[in-house]
Amino acid sequence: MSRAIALLFTLLSLRLAAYASPLELTYNGASLRLPADGARPMPTGVPGERGYSLGELFPPQLEAWSLDLRSAIGPETMAADDLGERLFDMYAVGTDRGWDLVIGTGQPGQPRRVAGVTAIALRGEPCPERTIEVWVSWEGVPELKAEIRRWAERAGVDAKVVDVPSIKSKLITVLRGGGKAPDLVMVQSDYLPDLQEAGALQPLDGLRLPASAVKGRQSFELSGRLLAAPFYCDTQLVFYSTGAIREAPRADWTLADMERLAKASGARVGAAWNAYSAYWFLPFVIGYGKESVVGPDGGMNVRHPAYGAALTYLRDSAARGFLTPMERDAMMAYFTSGKAAFILSGSYSIPEFKRLGIPFGVAPFPLVSVDGKRLAPMLDYKGFAVTRTTKSPVLARRLVQYLSSAGVQAAFCGPQGKLPADERAWSLLPADDPYQATIRASWEAGAAVPPDPVYGDFKNASWKLIRLYLGGSTTLGETIEALARIMGE
Repeated sequence: MSRAIALLFTLLSLRLAAYASPLELTYNGASLRLPADGARPMPTGVPGERGYSLGELFPPQLEAWSLDLRSAIGPETMAADDLGERLFDMYAVGTDRGWDLVIGTGQPGQPRRVAGVTAIALRGEPCPERTIEVWVSWEGVPELKAEIRRWAERAGVDAKVVDVPSIKSKLITVLRGGGKAPDLVMVQSDYLPDLQEAGALQPLDGLRLPASAVKGRQSFELSGRLLAAPFYCDTQLVFYSTGAIREAPRADWTLADMERLAKASGARVGAAWNAYSAYWFLPFVIGYGKESVVGPDGGMNVRHPAYGAALTYLRDSAARGFLTPMERDAMMAYFTSGKAAFILSGSYSIPEFKRLGIPFGVAPFPLVSVDGKRLAPMLDYKGFAVTRTTKSPVLARRLVQYLSSAGVQAAFCGPQGKLPADERAWSLLPADDPYQATIRASWEAGAAVPPDPVYGDFKNASWKLIRLYLGGSTTLGETIEALARIMGE
């Protein structure tokens, strides 16, 4: 499969080179080579167009002064105070008539196109920093390492990319111990309170980033500051065994429909998920009537009737034999062995199930009832943050911009079952992906994991209390009161 993909990639690159006339690139008067491969789909508004962002064609800039174009309409010079940062939102794309330069707006909308470009010359001051260390984690680490190294090779810098399973705790430990911290770290939204308290991160408010969904940007804003650039989102889905569930769930299905299908499947376990975790419990709270994860007053408002309704449903469904609460490893073992009809998991599981050859389908979270709300999938955003002690702050920001670009996000997210943070990248994902429609529908209905400290407090407090309640050791009232007391509500 990997060889077939590589061959297809080479053929597409050769096709681009064949129909596009030569493009002359110069930086401060010195000639640069157009990459022999690596052209990707670009968010130009024209389906199928491939090319490169200027940010990857030219060296990382400390500051850029002018961009000179030679095109079919004559010479043109562009100059702007933020020109060095805008290069990642400008795309040289091959067409059947040559090269066009597409200049993005930084927001969803129609970009400007300069047709028939034959030469692009940039003048500026290159970034003086020559080394960078990046910590990455979660799924797709090999692919992410390769992407960063590709950028580093083109940029002429030395990039050390390290797989760190628990980035938050290691970074805080390194900073407290006076050790050498990395320049760039991968984070999830609920890391931010602890990292902010430790003084670990530099705000990215002034950094020009491409368009990203509001849900993604808000996932990394804390105390009015943007602390990380959104990279991708995993959303929660219902996975079902197509060997046990022969009737694909409808988009408007309900919890009752899910239970009926599970019972008819004859599977040993009708449905399994980690019901003790706040991450999997809160979708039910919102489905049963709460408007948002964190209330307008900044609290979790655990006395809201939706908490009691959600807890009661989970306990009753477990008593009926529909739900079997399980932690991740047990749940995955039951599903992969065909013993569970349904599980709740994240879109990150799609590549693994495909690799294992498991017959499965995905469905959006069901409605609570025919006239009720939908359970709200939690949206788990990951992003990149620049550390406070970095020795390469400009280089780190340029790498953030590269990883934030639509072409890079689409190339990474498509095979990983993830949704790019840049909405313009969604149209660049493979059109024949059978899972993307459900992932996007789940995103629309979803609630992002908030960066608020109160979410972390709730997550830590609720785990044991929900386990005790579902196990029959406490009453509903005792559980709610204990939660309220711990949360100070």
